[in-house]
Amino acid sequence: MKIKKLARSKKKQNRNIQIIISIAVLLIVSLLLIANQNNKQLEVQRAMPGKSVGNFSLNDIENKTIKLSDYKGKYVLLNAWATWCPPCRAEMPALNAFYQEHKEKGFEILAINAGETRDEAAHFANSYSLGFKVLLDTDGQVITGLGITAFPTSILLDPEGKVAFMHFGMLFPDDLNSKILPHLQK
Repeated sequence: MKIKKLARSKKKQNRNIQIIISIAVLLIVSLLLIANQNNKQLEVQRAMPGKSVGNFSLNDIENKTIKLSDYKGKYVLLNAWATWCPPCRAEMPALNAFYQEHKEKGFEILAINAGETRDEAAHFANSYSLGFKVLLDTDGQVITGLGITAFPTSILLDPEGKVAFMHFGMLFPDDLNSKILPHLQK
């Protein structure tokens, strides 16, 4: 009888140890995931004139991973937008024309779509025949990390990756020529 009680006690003790180990593993995995998520958020910094925005990578509408750091040495206009935003839609033809005219001068546009599906963003980009990269920020982490709270918002980065110019609202052709073009001519 004592042997059976001892055996049951041993089984119960082993089961408790397995539960404790399982909980510990779950906690460790959770902490690693949280740390990884925080590191991803820390790579992107709030956009401030004269400061770097850090680095990020997003998939484009062709499912290719695009890293901001790949554009070091170029002027890059980050444009946060959404298909449901009328000013975003209205400024796209002017952005595309400006890009086509100045891309040979080391100018790039990375249009960061705010939380929409690949199909929605791709349909929009195709209907406007956009020549620049359209990136998908499906969870909004990059846009939030940059400190963007309204659409459209445009941030011009210099060749060193520092914020040269910020604009909230629609960019008109006159804005592109008076506020962005002078940077490209330096």
